[in-house]
Amino acid sequence: GYSSILTPGTPAGLWELHQKYATMPWKDLIQPAISVAKNGFRASPSFVNFLQHKPQYGIPDGMTRVKATTACAVIYLREDGSFHDDGDLIKNLDYASTLEVLAEKGVSEFYHGELGDRIAKDLEQGGSFVTRDDLREFRPRVYAPLRVGYRDYAVASNNAPGGGPWLLEVLQILDGFELGPMGHSTADHLHVLGSAMKLAHEDRSRYLGDPEFVDIMLDEIFLSKEHAAESQRAIRNGTAVQASAPGYDDATTHLVAADAQGNILSMTHTLGTSSGVVTPGLGFMYNNSMKLFDPQPGTTNSIAPGKARATGMCPAIVFRDGKPVLAVGAPGGSVIMSSVLQSILNVLDFDMTAVEAVSAPRIHTEGEQVWIEARVRADVCEELSRRGHPVEHRVQSYAPDFSRPQIVVVGGERQFDGGSDPRGGGGVVYAR
Repeated sequence: GYSSILTPGTPAGLWELHQKYATMPWKDLIQPAISVAKNGFRASPSFVNFLQHKPQYGIPDGMTRVKATTACAVIYLREDGSFHDDGDLIKNLDYASTLEVLAEKGVSEFYHGELGDRIAKDLEQGGSFVTRDDLREFRPRVYAPLRVGYRDYAVASNNAPGGGPWLLEVLQILDGFELGPMGHSTADHLHVLGSAMKLAHEDRSRYLGDPEFVDIMLDEIFLSKEHAAESQRAIRNGTAVQASAPGYDDATTHLVAADAQGNILSMTHTLGTSSGVVTPGLGFMYNNSMKLFDPQPGTTNSIAPGKARATGMCPAIVFRDGKPVLAVGAPGGSVIMSSVLQSILNVLDFDMTAVEAVSAPRIHTEGEQVWIEARVRADVCEELSRRGHPVEHRVQSYAPDFSRPQIVVVGGERQFDGGSDPRGGGGVVYAR
């Protein structure tokens, strides 16, 4: 509903990206999306699953969400009020019209023009916390990515309140262990991996928030080699902590791209799990990212005006000798971080191809419990339990809630090797 919406930042972020780096006209880049909205797209199994959204604690089911506004239900339900099935054609003419306006007038129309007036009026009438001034004053934050060394590589990712600090902390911890000789998905491998993830999640839950509002202890904790060494000792001594509980999120998309000129991109976009709010005549759904704040006051991720909420998004690019080696990222809420981490490790430590890297069995943990896909052997799970990791051995071989990383490996023998996680509905496109 309306009270779950935070100020929309995607249009401004994409415009900023285009102004700094794009090689094609803004209008031309939006045109394919306009065509899809006008002509329709076939509902994929992953899209249908997203719409239906099985109930989770604290999160409305899919039908409740889609029916939050009539304008949303008209787009995403059949005329009889039922969900679409695989293969149904879905058109969105209102969204096509909105995109045409943005293509012609630019993003300032969304925040400062007549389109912004329509958005603000609807949000105000619906009881949203987002005001006309919030739209007018919104600016994307641009900053240098964070970097750490891992093996012979440099890994770059986003800053807080994103998941980049967590990702880089885990990599620094794992840099003290030789993972390759352990063998993939062995008890030794998963014990070290899971322990490092737990330790970093304890730091994330304690320190991570919007750096413009809180001191996130970036140099002292997340990027500190000394702190990583302490964590390495804890793993070797068997004293790794049991941290907080997990949370899932799936209204997110990720795109990686690379070209022959050396340009490379890793970009994540999210609506949270989406609000179900569509302004009549505009055709697009707003986020529900208010849910990603901590409702309790006094924490690093507590609600405050102008503050950005914590997120698991951690798009990453890996370099060697100053040249990009791979770009990776994922949708999937907090599970994004574990999937991006393991995709990187699968290429750098286990010499996997792009497809192998995103398809290999994975684990996820943010604290005591360790979720493990069915393809990992039962005796490995039993050994992890003996080492102090409560295990939930999933029934799915490719668990859909384990996030869906997308990756491009560049350079060397694998020039432009793309991989899209089979757990989701993505794909790989090669253009000549």
